Amino acid sequence: MKRMKVKVLGHQLSLYVVEGEGPLTGLFLHAVGGTSKMWAYQMRHLKSFGRMISVDIPGFSGDKMPAGISSLSQYVELMTGVLDEFGVEQAVWVGNSLGGRISLETAAKHPERVAGLGLLCTAGVWLGEQREKMPTEAPKEEFDKAVFYQPEKFSMVVTDAGKRQSLESRRRYELLADQTEDMNFRDRLHEIDVPTHVIWGRHDGVIQVEVGEYIANHIAGAKLLVLEEAAHIPQVEQPHAVNADLDELFQAVRERR
Repeated sequence: MKRMKVKVLGHQLSLYVVEGEGPLTGLFLHAVGGTSKMWAYQMRHLKSFGRMISVDIPGFSGDKMPAGISSLSQYVELMTGVLDEFGVEQAVWVGNSLGGRISLETAAKHPERVAGLGLLCTAGVWLGEQREKMPTEAPKEEFDKAVFYQPEKFSMVVTDAGKRQSLESRRRYELLADQTEDMNFRDRLHEIDVPTHVIWGRHDGVIQVEVGEYIANHIAGAKLLVLEEAAHIPQVEQPHAVNADLDELFQAVRERR
């Protein structure tokens, strides 16, 4: 994996790139409080399909919130700008939580930039009248259980600084969400016309699995994978199963070209 920095719309973005042999480009976007490294296993696994790019979403990966960001929708232009830097018109967008939300909004507003969708425990769709709020004041143990199926396996590798950064990222998300006009893409799912795989952890305590079922049922031809031993970050807890499913997604995109 090669570490790179690119400048998009005046913002310096950090990312990892795995160069591959195939014609496709994969764009991987992490969850709130995550980093581009969370996709390392998937990127290496999928490189036979082409170039794989994982971006540190500015303001949500342990860094400061960039000046001028006042809406979650602005991240769509930042991420399409990353593709522009690589001279790429279309990519397979693979997003977890916040990353899935950015991917969904891109598919709705700029479908010409999206060749396929991998949506892992994605935000951006809620089924009730009110948006489900991200817990920002929950005790650490409670939040760990919402995020990880087996939190004891992961808590030992997360530093205190990392925990503070995650909390700050969740607060930033809520602040921007309150200022974002387009927050629920439930009624636009039927417009999506690209190969789509929806992956969810059965024990996701942040965004319930029923949301994943709804998304898969309302995107034509979408496939749903529910992982029994995973919660909100399935690519970390069940990497082999996620890789196998993404293999099928990228193959479907390649066959459609």
